[in-house]
Amino acid sequence: MLQPYFLEHMVNLIHTPFHLFSTDKEIIQKFGARDIETLIFEKNPEFVEKVFSQKSEQHPVIFTESSLVYAIFAQGLSKGAVIIAGPVTIGPLSQEILIQIRRYYNLGRKSGYIPPVCPLDKFVSGVLLLHWHLTGEELSAARLWKRNQQNYTATMNLQNRISQDIFERQESAGLHNPYEQELRELDSIEKGDIQALTKSISETYEGEIGVLAKDPLRSHKNVAVGNITLASRAAIRGGISVEKSFSLADSLIQQVEEIDNVPEVEAFKREAQFVYARLVDEENIQGGEKQKTKTNPLIGQVKDYIFSHLHDPIQVADIAEHMDINADYLSHLFSSQEKITITNYIRREKVRRGENLLKYSDYRIQEIAFYLGFCSQSHFARAFQQVVGMNPNEYRRKFGNRKKWKMK
Repeated sequence: MLQPYFLEHMVNLIHTPFHLFSTDKEIIQKFGARDIETLIFEKNPEFVEKVFSQKSEQHPVIFTESSLVYAIFAQGLSKGAVIIAGPVTIGPLSQEILIQIRRYYNLGRKSGYIPPVCPLDKFVSGVLLLHWHLTGEELSAARLWKRNQQNYTATMNLQNRISQDIFERQESAGLHNPYEQELRELDSIEKGDIQALTKSISETYEGEIGVLAKDPLRSHKNVAVGNITLASRAAIRGGISVEKSFSLADSLIQQVEEIDNVPEVEAFKREAQFVYARLVDEENIQGGEKQKTKTNPLIGQVKDYIFSHLHDPIQVADIAEHMDINADYLSHLFSSQEKITITNYIRREKVRRGENLLKYSDYRIQEIAFYLGFCSQSHFARAFQQVVGMNPNEYRRKFGNRKKWKMK
């Protein structure tokens, strides 16, 4: 049974409007919806008909209409009634898309309508929570998507399209690039072996890179995204923290999307692999010879915490408290496996971030020092000198990039 109190708080949790409709497709009640969002349904009766036609008595249905995401619920309500969650968008939209949305829903270009943003994973969590509230069924995200497959054309045609594409590939006698060569590239990244990576990339072989889209530029971008993703995982296996590796991958993939020609995408893809290999190589050099035994998962948690808190003053006690573990035990474990103390690792990672800021930003050294959680510029300069072997001013004069950026 629907409790208005529950929906009111759902609005706050997932920033999504809700409308309760009667059997006659009239709005009975709304929660968190602005007048303009109610107009989407009131001015578009054919859209409401379409929404009602998609409802299921067994599970919520998630669907998209003109770039906006909705979910419809028909379970646990009086017969014929439905709740519609949305509209939301899963990320910021361009001005061009916003204009198209206003036109599609008859809102007028001057309405200035901007839909609320709710990341897809959060939206799905809200859908599952409301479904549980209405029915008592604890539905998992995997089962929700499984039940929604019949509503998605691409999913329904998946096996048929796979068979067709594989048949056409076999008919053309096309071969992909060798799997063994790809493994050699990833092994080189995992070991931080720049020379081996250079050799592997330079290999000649029969076969060709897969076609991942009809548009050549899009296809090469998709390949680059795949390469960067695989390289990020290889770097993690090589000792780079999960958060650092994933964050780097996010940045690299966003940069790939900004490139407008195939040759530059190819060059960028290769350089991205070297970025990861150099990162692992630096980790190996600065961390010394590590034990060959499997790394304790607690080590990764320590590194992730440090990466996420580089802007703050970090103490070993803070990390131990966060992980609910004895500080002395954690310090011994880390230093025995990484051949560096946690305190020195924190200093090293802060200085590494400082190196990037000195190279590529126009922040003053004092600003960088405070940004990285140092109590003073002189404290930052001492730490920098100990790790890099020169002071921040010397480093910026020698390595500073003329193309500067400023963090927002």
